[in-house]
Amino acid sequence: MVAKRYALAARREALGFTQEALAQQLGTELSTVGRWERGTLTPQPWRRPDLATALQVSLTELDELLNPLRKHDTSKVSSASESDGPSPAAPVPARPSGPPTRLSEPSTEHLDEFLTYFRDQWHALVRTDNLLGPRFALTAVHGHLTVIEDLLPAAAGWQRLELVKLAATYAESLAWLHEDAGQQHAATHWVGRAMEWAHEAGDDLLLAWTLFRRSQHAAAEGDAQRTIGLAQAAGRGRDRLPGPMRAAIAQQEAVGYALAGDEFRSHHTVDLAHQWAVRDSAGTALGGHGSFCSETYLELQRAHCWTALGKPQQALRVYESALPALPPVYRRDRGVACSRLAQAHLAAGQPDEAAQAGREALAIARSSGSMRTEQAVALVGRRLTRHRHLRSVEQLLEELVPATSA
Repeated sequence: MVAKRYALAARREALGFTQEALAQQLGTELSTVGRWERGTLTPQPWRRPDLATALQVSLTELDELLNPLRKHDTSKVSSASESDGPSPAAPVPARPSGPPTRLSEPSTEHLDEFLTYFRDQWHALVRTDNLLGPRFALTAVHGHLTVIEDLLPAAAGWQRLELVKLAATYAESLAWLHEDAGQQHAATHWVGRAMEWAHEAGDDLLLAWTLFRRSQHAAAEGDAQRTIGLAQAAGRGRDRLPGPMRAAIAQQEAVGYALAGDEFRSHHTVDLAHQWAVRDSAGTALGGHGSFCSETYLELQRAHCWTALGKPQQALRVYESALPALPPVYRRDRGVACSRLAQAHLAAGQPDEAAQAGREALAIARSSGSMRTEQAVALVGRRLTRHRHLRSVEQLLEELVPATSA
């Protein structure tokens, strides 16, 4: 009797891949992926390294996913948790290595406690992301959302509404975490799920925030007008939006103007955002979405806009004053800012300084698992190749070798 590989399918879905998308990434047929998951075909040995890379697991973990006996078997997980209990100090795995643990008998008996717990945990996970990056937060967020999804079919009325709001919040967080981990396909998938749940819940604030995320994706693709349009859509009815969200959406619109070459509108919009800037340095997002948007963050974004506008010297002056003011809890943001500082130095014709900033950004990216930042530094490194006679450039290129040869 053929046993389906539920673990393999669950891992694919957790990363936001459809069967078709995974097949395209691997250069194989859709039917082949389907047969792998149905258990009627086993990946050839030469295919497994690519499959493991796509699913972001080791070859040993891939062997476990291919074991059909792992059909959502939560009994061993539950007994281990009850007898041993996870150590609060134990590091969270970099990513899920198998199917998410499911609730065997979903019940809404203690739903109020569940809701309070998951709201509190979301703030803790935001702080974890700020300090340590996505690899330490992704597993926990996926796990929490799995439990929320398991509870949804058993809930009705106001209970379901509150659960759907939480599901949307966690899905939006997954979109950001996957984006920072360099997994854009999964990021797009989860922001779509967040938008769907936000619509169902009638949560206008979160719906606006998902549009903000879409605008960020457009900016990453260099699409200026879509960046502006989505940011403006997110800001509609802005009088009803909390200050931090208004600040974040406004600075995102400013980025779009910078990409379009509109210097006046870009900096004018950053100036407007300052009136809604937050002064929270705890990094817990207790003020809701946009709580990261402090005056320092806005100035770092202003510097980013100067670089996009082709004026790196102005960008460097802003970085010089803003970077030292960034609170330590925003370590990942410091990595992003340093990678952009490297880009500004490069554009200003300062390869030595570009390499030094790139090395700092790379160290932060590697310690936090921020592939987005590492990829940005790698781009700087490629552009610095002709300056490898400089010691700082040679050091950066040597440090980039593990990333570029993987």
